[in-house]
Amino acid sequence: MKASRSVLLMFFAPVLLIALVAIMIGYWSLNSIKNQYEDNINLQIADIQVVQQAADFSREIGRIHQRVSAAIHSAIAGELNEVQLYYLHSDIVNDFARLTNEVNIIAGSELLREVNHGSVLALRDQYSEYRRFIIMATDIIAIDPSMATDYVQQAQQHFIQFSLYAQRITKLLAERSEVRSIEARKTQDQFFYQVIWLGFLALGLMFLLALFSAGLVSRKMLHVADALSVMAHNEQASLSLPHIEKMHQTSNGEFGRIAGALLSFRDAIAKRKQAEAEAFQLSFYDPLTKLPNRRLLLERLKHSMLVGSRSLQFGAVLYFDLDHFKTINDTQGHSAGDLLLIEVAKRLESTLREGDTLARIGGDEFIVVLESLGVKSQTAANEAETMAETIRLALNEPYQIADFRYFSTPSIGVVLFKGTQTPIDDLLKHADTAMYGAKKKGRNTVNFYDPDVQKTIEQRARLENELREAIELQQFEIYYQIQVNEHRQPQGVEALLRWKHPVHGQIAPAEFIPLAEETGLILPLGLWVLQTACQQLSRWQDSVFEPLTISVNVSAKQFKEAGFTEQVEEVLRQSNVQPNQLKLELTESIILDNVEEAIRKMRHLRGLGVHFSLDDFGTGYSSLQYLKQLPIDQIKIDQSFVRDITDDADDASIVQTIIAMSQALGLQVIAEGVETSNQQALLLQHGCKLYQGYLFGKPMPVEQLEASFKL
Repeated sequence: MKASRSVLLMFFAPVLLIALVAIMIGYWSLNSIKNQYEDNINLQIADIQVVQQAADFSREIGRIHQRVSAAIHSAIAGELNEVQLYYLHSDIVNDFARLTNEVNIIAGSELLREVNHGSVLALRDQYSEYRRFIIMATDIIAIDPSMATDYVQQAQQHFIQFSLYAQRITKLLAERSEVRSIEARKTQDQFFYQVIWLGFLALGLMFLLALFSAGLVSRKMLHVADALSVMAHNEQASLSLPHIEKMHQTSNGEFGRIAGALLSFRDAIAKRKQAEAEAFQLSFYDPLTKLPNRRLLLERLKHSMLVGSRSLQFGAVLYFDLDHFKTINDTQGHSAGDLLLIEVAKRLESTLREGDTLARIGGDEFIVVLESLGVKSQTAANEAETMAETIRLALNEPYQIADFRYFSTPSIGVVLFKGTQTPIDDLLKHADTAMYGAKKKGRNTVNFYDPDVQKTIEQRARLENELREAIELQQFEIYYQIQVNEHRQPQGVEALLRWKHPVHGQIAPAEFIPLAEETGLILPLGLWVLQTACQQLSRWQDSVFEPLTISVNVSAKQFKEAGFTEQVEEVLRQSNVQPNQLKLELTESIILDNVEEAIRKMRHLRGLGVHFSLDDFGTGYSSLQYLKQLPIDQIKIDQSFVRDITDDADDASIVQTIIAMSQALGLQVIAEGVETSNQQALLLQHGCKLYQGYLFGKPMPVEQLEASFKL
């Protein structure tokens, strides 16, 4: 590289003007300076060019990453077809083929190996891993966009590592250039001192002029060194380099070229940092609402728990979603749903305190983390409830979505935490449980997590598993309770299901029957009870027990099954019993849920000879109009009325009314829960002649029942 005209004139013109005597000395001095200066400039420009190549490469990688991320988003939205995705994959593969050659050239350069060979190798390895995941992502976008997203996230980690190694190499090169500039300046100063010593007597004036020229050059080189130092140690995305910018505008020679290279280097660093920031945004923030995603939420929640452990103050997690959010997607489309979520995020951000964390973890689900709510649990609970109510009221306000007005409400679950006592996963699970508790309360409400509720849920899950095992292992048995007339003569029995647990012993029906109803296990259980009762009837045929009827309780799920009547017919056929010996007990709620369908099924079975008893009468909401239509044979007075019949005038009046109504409709009436002779006497006085209760016998196994008949 030849020296510029300005530099030559700077050194040679003053020498020629002073004296011919100093020509040889000046020529030798300045030629040495020029050579040293040019060598240093060449080395610095070479360093900067390598760094520029690395920066351009990082920017190109960032462009590819953004393109793939945008393609995945478009694929999820259904905006790209398979042909477009194929060409995208082909373009990405071609780009990487070109970039692979460039990175191999960069990694193989003597300059980078001299600076930090280990970082260069790591740079190439991270790039290879990044390329592999990006190509895999573009290859699978059309099949599974979510898997492609996972690949992009994995590639992101390698891209970040790649950027870190590139930054490390850049810093090392900048530091190396800075050292070279300083060393060159020192060498130049030393050389000038030598020139001054040799020409002190004869070239005094040249010394002054040369010193001035050296100062001018030194200042510019110091500006270059300072700029490299700033770029090496400053983490900001954009840097102000006024001296370098002025040098680029006013200098046409080597310093102008250096200044231009430095400014390009600065711009490349800014673009790389921008790409890193965009990659960080994709990794830790929700692309729709710009809120923190689940990954960042977990980091911040962990931090909040650590802060609470030091300050001994409570924090809270508010877990909520939008009630009936699916409606807006189904009626107005997903774009309207997205607009609603964006508006919800804006409202939430405006209601929170500084330092609180708001995140969207998926769909219409949001989480708020509150810190520093006080050292007392009641105070913290009050603060959390106030904030939850503020959020609830804010989200209750109407939304203007596109051209229509929409209303939405949240169900909010709240759980308090103090320090790190509760694992994060358990804390979020508790908040989720509290949120579903709010939904059960009717939605649009705030519900706190109760450990007792959680314990109940866990016990329920354990009981459900044991209930399933009990069905498989046949741990159930039928107890029978006698039904008698006014002369205490047996008229029938009621079949009652009992569960004899191998560890816990007898489990009360009130504990497992509701669970069996909820889980659907009541269907196989109910069928087993019906089959067992009919088999018992079959064994009692042609014996002293033949006149007895067996009453079997039918659950709501059983009765609503489409093939219930056919199921009963099949059981009767297999057991070969008289249908009139079977009595099915139904509750009012079962029948009145769908009166027409209930009447149809009951009439069908009534035609076969099966009898029906209306169980727990008086506790429901049946009317005489429906009661007249039902093909029932018997009404059973609920034990809650019988229990206090001798002491409570209201209960006595209700029982008397039920008996009178039954007689008017031509129905039998039986009272359950009869435990004393006074209760029986009062029932008989009002006209009830059938009874069931401990006064006549407790539920017992069939062997014990048969033995009691033989006495």
